[in-house]
Parts: sequence; structure tokens; C-alpha cells
Amino acid sequence: MTDDIKEKKLTQLEIDNIIDETINISILSKLLKLKLINEKEFYILKEKIKKFY
Repeated sequence: MTDDIKEKKLTQLEIDNIIDETINISILSKLLKLKLINEKEFYILKEKIKKFY
């Protein structure tokens, strides 16, 4: 490995957080598609999810 190649190894917690965030946004998308939430609610909840992780 050379010095100019910088690799970041993700911890298990970081990997779990990425998976959780992706699942939550996927759920929100399905709720929006089913019209159980509106676009405004979708974006508000999406931002909350992003800030949480």
C-alpha cells in the first residue's frame, strides 16, 4: 500500500449505521409512494434520519 492511497476502514458500527439509514430512507420512500405521507413529511423525516446518523 502506498502513501498516496488513503483507505478508510469502516468500523462495524459505521457499517450498521449506513445500513440502518438506507433501510429507513427506503421505508420512507415506500410510505410516500403509498401516499401514507406527503412530500413535505418525506423531506422532513429524511432530514431527521440524515442528522441522526
